[in-house]
Amino acid sequence: MVKEVGPSGDSGDVDALLESSPSFAWPEAQVMAFLGAQWDQGGMRELCVIGRVNRMEGGYGFLRDLHHPKSGRRLPAPSQNSRVHEGIFIPPQELQRLLTRSGDVEYAIAALECSPRERRQERDDPLACSVRAGTMLPLDRVPKEWGVHQMEGNSAVLLTDLARRAIDAQLRRDTSAAQDDLNNVRAQLAEAKTTEETLAEAIAQLERQLREGGAKVDAIDACAAKRRAELDKKLTELEALIKAKGERMVALRLIDPADMTRLFPSETEVDERSGHDFSEDLGANWKQLASYVQSYLWRRGMHYTSAQLQDYLALLRTNDLIVLAGDSGSGKTSLVKSVAEALGGKCTVVPVKPNWTSSEDLLGYYNPIEKRFHPTQFLSALLEASRNPGVPHFICLDEMNLARVEYYFADFLSLLESRDSLPWIHLYSTDEEQQTALDNRLFLTLEQEARSRTGLGQDATLEDILLNDEASHQLRKLAGFQESDTLLSHHARLRRSVSTLIRIPPGFRYPSNVWIIGAINVDETTHYLSPKILDRVHVLRFLNPVLVDWQEEENSLVDFDLDTTLPVRMRATDLGVRASYPPFDRSQSEVAWLAHLSSKFLDPLGVEFGLRAIRQSAHYLEKAQDCGLGPAAALNNVLMHKVLPKLVVDVARTAPSGEKRGDLLRRMAESIEEKLQLEGDQVTDGANERLEQMRVRAEANHGIASFWAR
Repeated sequence: MVKEVGPSGDSGDVDALLESSPSFAWPEAQVMAFLGAQWDQGGMRELCVIGRVNRMEGGYGFLRDLHHPKSGRRLPAPSQNSRVHEGIFIPPQELQRLLTRSGDVEYAIAALECSPRERRQERDDPLACSVRAGTMLPLDRVPKEWGVHQMEGNSAVLLTDLARRAIDAQLRRDTSAAQDDLNNVRAQLAEAKTTEETLAEAIAQLERQLREGGAKVDAIDACAAKRRAELDKKLTELEALIKAKGERMVALRLIDPADMTRLFPSETEVDERSGHDFSEDLGANWKQLASYVQSYLWRRGMHYTSAQLQDYLALLRTNDLIVLAGDSGSGKTSLVKSVAEALGGKCTVVPVKPNWTSSEDLLGYYNPIEKRFHPTQFLSALLEASRNPGVPHFICLDEMNLARVEYYFADFLSLLESRDSLPWIHLYSTDEEQQTALDNRLFLTLEQEARSRTGLGQDATLEDILLNDEASHQLRKLAGFQESDTLLSHHARLRRSVSTLIRIPPGFRYPSNVWIIGAINVDETTHYLSPKILDRVHVLRFLNPVLVDWQEEENSLVDFDLDTTLPVRMRATDLGVRASYPPFDRSQSEVAWLAHLSSKFLDPLGVEFGLRAIRQSAHYLEKAQDCGLGPAAALNNVLMHKVLPKLVVDVARTAPSGEKRGDLLRRMAESIEEKLQLEGDQVTDGANERLEQMRVRAEANHGIASFWAR
């Protein structure tokens, strides 16, 4: 039996090994020791060779023309029954790794390992070897140990070939590097030029849209103003009647004193709310207000971050529609109610039903049989706000997307697009109002004549007339009543019609002291917001409260010398009034960057982000600065409110430029990160991080990157 020895065995072992005949029964160590001894590498840590790379069609290869890595001599056959010197097997993965790393390789150096016994038997070679994984490297220069005087036979050919290839490879590398540098410079110049041209084109397009949109808005405003003037004229008929005959109508019980107060509130409104004055106690400082509201709510166990409250207050100041999005229980509706309380305002929560399909579900409907309007909770809240113009009123549409928002809210949303004036909300025809005014005016004229004929005074009440037989008879006669008619039934009809019109008028102006906030969950029971809705609202996304470091927030609470158990007494005008969005000004860096983002990324992704969205964003940026948000944080919030909610992108599809949309999203995230450079707790959620999460999660969402996916 042959004694097993290793590469580091003594001379006696080596001699015995060399005298042996290789066998398939040899273990791997004995094979490697035999080859090491035959190829003059007995004392080396591993057996290495240099050879020509021969690629085969099946993806594998062989190292041919084997040479010693130190001396450079050609390696001979180690035994009569082995052809291992003719080729070393290169596994497919090792060959692919070499080619991927170094391109087309002619010569390589590699460490060897003994092939498994089955593979050696398959090749009918007891000494068959393979390249050991991860050891093969391209050979682009002659090892320094080689010398020309050591070269003999075909080794000189290898030396010459290697030298020539090394020179050619170095020349190619140098040429390629120079060409790459030149191409990079050209690409940067081309990209800069393209960016400049694209931005100029986008700005020119937005300016055209502004001019065209301005002309359309002017025409619509002129038509709306004419319509409002007509409605105002009709509505003043009943008000004029009550103003002139109000005392007499109260005496006749046609209206109540409370109805007079509703129609003609006191000129000097008395604010009886308790709390700190925003101007006197907080210096009208919005950043201080955000900190105070946080402390006020914290005492009541309502925890919101400073960045979240600054963002929400800035959104309120825009007088735009706000949509709070997040999981159930994340504090959306509570935020609306608690902040309303902290500001001394009133909050009405209106639950949205899944079966809402029209504006009637939102505002109510007129019943022509009953001749009265049936209001909803939403309409009642609007009318209550109009009767208390100094108090901020917040209306929260809870579970806003249980029904399709564009079905029941679209008409109302279109009305609110008017920014320079308060829109008119039309409920039903003014014909009923005109008829009621005419009926009451006629009744007042007839009762006055009946009193004059019977000697009753100006202060006679309805009871006085009814108890006076002659006066009652004269009134029935003058009115042409039949025997079956009674004064009481006629009076009841007049009173009901007047009261209905006073409480629910045919139309009214949208109260300037109302803020509408929607709260939505996104799951299988709800509907996504349509692009039309997203284009007109700000979306404030709520994170899971469990993920917030509340200890850090508590440590950052501001101490006030004020009693933080009291709210701040905010007037509606303190929060802000509806005004036109700022004009599109390309000289502002944020506006120019948003235009660039739209043309460079959003438009190729199929996302519309036009003139109105940019002007709306610029308006928010103004208000956010007042609330203590820095430029980067405010711009980040714009992306979270207005841009990311619109993104529903198939990452595998290609953009018009031929680039995959997934790659476009990645470059967009990089551009946003470079622009913002956010640090610390400036924002609740970073836009670039959220965008990258969307891209990564797309694989688990059928290849769709969506702001709303979890």
